[in-house]
Amino acid sequence: MKDRLLVMVAATVAVASLCTVASAAGLYPAADSDLAPIKWTGFIVAPYFGYETLHLKGQGADALNDPQGWRVGGELDYDYQVGNLVFGIAGDGFYTWYKGDGASGAPDLTSRLTDYGTIRGRLGYTFGRWMIFGTGGYAFGDLSVKNSGLEESKTLSGWTAGGGVEWVWNNDLTLRGELAHISLGNETFATLPAGKQDLGADLDLFKIDFITRY
Repeated sequence: MKDRLLVMVAATVAVASLCTVASAAGLYPAADSDLAPIKWTGFIVAPYFGYETLHLKGQGADALNDPQGWRVGGELDYDYQVGNLVFGIAGDGFYTWYKGDGASGAPDLTSRLTDYGTIRGRLGYTFGRWMIFGTGGYAFGDLSVKNSGLEESKTLSGWTAGGGVEWVWNNDLTLRGELAHISLGNETFATLPAGKQDLGADLDLFKIDFITRY
């Protein structure tokens, strides 16, 4: 799964970056009179990066400090407009450097989330050059725990929900801000101390970026 996710992340970021650079000459807020008729139907490509803290949960969370680190990846959506309503499906993938050490009394323990992604539905309402939307669906991530040189990795599954707002910047780019919560279900890690082998994770995200519509 990790290799497929890395390929998806790299491809999405590369395409989005090229599209953003190609549109850079028009990077200024357009007056309403200069805008072409706004059509929300189409594909969306968006690169993202950020720094977050992963919040561990379950019995094993007592033995570990919450991992922190950078993420890089991207998102691919498709929206379809019916009147003022916009229906969509979205998928994203990220490679991460979220790392954490053991809590007091567990110096040999470390944890890392290596990647995560989501597949979601979207529902938005448009007015003028604005759209507000909600989103939710399936989430997954690969979490590993290392103890005295022994490492165990598990794929955690869960859900995600959130919402945000988009504003048409000009005829090429749209500005989006989004808040999302990801809850990854617990799995059993034999590398954790006895009685503390149940471990899951939650992640709260804020994403803001220019997106390109097709």
